[in-house]
Amino acid sequence: LEIADQYKGDANTEAKPVTLEWRNWPVSKRLEHALVAGIDEYVIEDTEQARLEAVRPLDVIEGPLMDGMNVVGDLFGSGKMFLPQVVKSARVMKKAVAHLIPYIEAEKDGQSRSNGKIIMATVKGDVHDIGKNIVGVVLQCNNFEVVDLGVMVPAQKILDTARELKADLIGLSGLITPSLDEMVHVAKEMQRLEFDLPLLIGGATTSVIHTAVKIDPHYKPGVLYVKDASRAVGVAQNLVKAEQRAETIQQIKADYAKKREQHAKRQTKGALLPLDRARANKIQLDWQNYTPPRPAFLGIKSFDDYPLQELVEHIDWTP
Repeated sequence: LEIADQYKGDANTEAKPVTLEWRNWPVSKRLEHALVAGIDEYVIEDTEQARLEAVRPLDVIEGPLMDGMNVVGDLFGSGKMFLPQVVKSARVMKKAVAHLIPYIEAEKDGQSRSNGKIIMATVKGDVHDIGKNIVGVVLQCNNFEVVDLGVMVPAQKILDTARELKADLIGLSGLITPSLDEMVHVAKEMQRLEFDLPLLIGGATTSVIHTAVKIDPHYKPGVLYVKDASRAVGVAQNLVKAEQRAETIQQIKADYAKKREQHAKRQTKGALLPLDRARANKIQLDWQNYTPPRPAFLGIKSFDDYPLQELVEHIDWTP
């Protein structure tokens, strides 16, 4: 990664001088910038300052650190940041979280009642775990018992552990695209083996659409997409309480069914005919005797006073 940074940009362009102007920003913005830029030089210093200013150490993770990682996730999702840069950001995040963990553990002393047990794993074929680790810390701080199986974990080990330890939830994480197929495989295995635990899905490469279209149909007891660590606690709390679990899953199932329907409509709308049929249906024109009509106007026509309400019904608002 360090070598790659030396070769970024035009070889004939002079290197831009390193500026530390961002060091004068508020600490929350400094942490966000450090995460996005992958700068770990000052992260311990800034994390400690943020901890001293916060009510709880966990607030630093759920606040400025998660804000920074959300920016990284958005940039990665839009193709403006690539995997090596995400790995650098993850290293900065890991360093910051490691500094906070002793303070978080000290704060937890005396709080022994468990809210539930969750098995967490980065799926087989994927070695990225920073997002999973952050979620684990946040859940533990809210009195969940987290059993972290690590990375590259086969489906069988995840499911065997969940049954052996009588887990309440299973959480899967992944960063690379092949992980999506492995998550589908885990869901199918859970259905085949008649599991009834909610399955949580998360990671930079995952999305609510993929979860709804590719994973949810294969596991009836419930699959839930968790966008980031800040949402994990609320989702988990709703699922470990029997009276709330059924209602939550019913709502999610209905929402996912709607998303699948919208996705199918978009796919159908863009379906193309086979080439031979398209050629057979081509319009028959006599180009030798054709005279194109003169348009009503030339150039650009602006509709400045067109009522927007009449346009609303023609806009596809689906994500």
